[in-house]
Amino acid sequence: MDTCTTDVGKMAGKISGKVSGFQSGQSAAIADSALKTAIRQMEAAEHRAVLWFADIMDRRLYRMLGYSNMAQYSTVELKFSATKSNDFMRLARKLEQLPIVKQSLATGDLGYTNALEIIKVATPKTEEGWVAKATSVGRRELAEKVKRVKAKARRRRGGAAQAGQHSLLPENPLEMDLAAEVPVHVGLEMTPEQFARFEALVEKAHKLGAVPAGQNRVDTLLAGLDSLVQGTSTVATGLNKMTSAKPTRRRVFPPLFQIHIHKCPECGKSTVQTSRGEMELSKADIARAECDGQIKQPGQHNTATIPPGKRMEVLERDRFRCQAPGCGNNRFLEVHHVKSRSRGGGNELDNLITLCSGCHRLHHEGRLKI
Repeated sequence: MDTCTTDVGKMAGKISGKVSGFQSGQSAAIADSALKTAIRQMEAAEHRAVLWFADIMDRRLYRMLGYSNMAQYSTVELKFSATKSNDFMRLARKLEQLPIVKQSLATGDLGYTNALEIIKVATPKTEEGWVAKATSVGRRELAEKVKRVKAKARRRRGGAAQAGQHSLLPENPLEMDLAAEVPVHVGLEMTPEQFARFEALVEKAHKLGAVPAGQNRVDTLLAGLDSLVQGTSTVATGLNKMTSAKPTRRRVFPPLFQIHIHKCPECGKSTVQTSRGEMELSKADIARAECDGQIKQPGQHNTATIPPGKRMEVLERDRFRCQAPGCGNNRFLEVHHVKSRSRGGGNELDNLITLCSGCHRLHHEGRLKI
């Protein structure tokens, strides 16, 4: 018995020193020890991988490696699935806001799986407590606690009526305090074209230096909305002054950003490239692009569906505002063919009208009459 124990100890010591190859036919004790050692080494490698992943994403090193975004890099180079890629990116973004979580990952005190769990509820104010919890309990117990705290947060934000439905349940004061700190999750549903536009705007803001280093996407969105509210009166005044002048060539300026749409010559599908991979456009968004866009054929120069000068003339005539009934939006303006080009409509002024991207999409979906 003593000899057997000594042999197992020696074997376990050898395995713990480095990753050992699989050897069939070992005893239950040796197989158990080898498996546990391999899992520990796997978890250690995984949390280091997250830190390297975050570094490449934060410093945009994927560009130097020949990729336009992190999702493309992780899919091609790392062979990640879409789910794993999104998990890594979500954790990497959170690490910049949660330095204690990041440090615990770096030292190996916190595993990758537990880190993914606590970022659902942790904030800079509560992360120290969550890390302590994650390093002292099992995964199942941690997941249950996170689930309870998230449920309490939803009840707190559901108002008095919803809270009253649970008044008979015993409440843990500590968990209630944690629930008050849980971040609010806001989900946005976007069409592929809107998502591509969103990413193009964020990218342009970074290039122009309008987004401070380290600022997350939520702050970027809030800054954009604040700019929209603060600048509405100034923009309107400026546009009114612009419309009083006659069209000149100097007034024909390029758009602030562009979305590149690829149309497959074989299957006819149109797609845009995003950080979540290639996404297919709806028929309505394809029709919008064919109304007002630039077409590039292999070996040929770009051709605009509407000449730039004519396009500016239409925008000026319509005072840089959407002409759909009850809209009047002056952002993301596009020019629409009242009689489509496929039905013989041309670029005559009386066949062109200014619409915002939202109304333009609604019209091509058949839900808005112009």
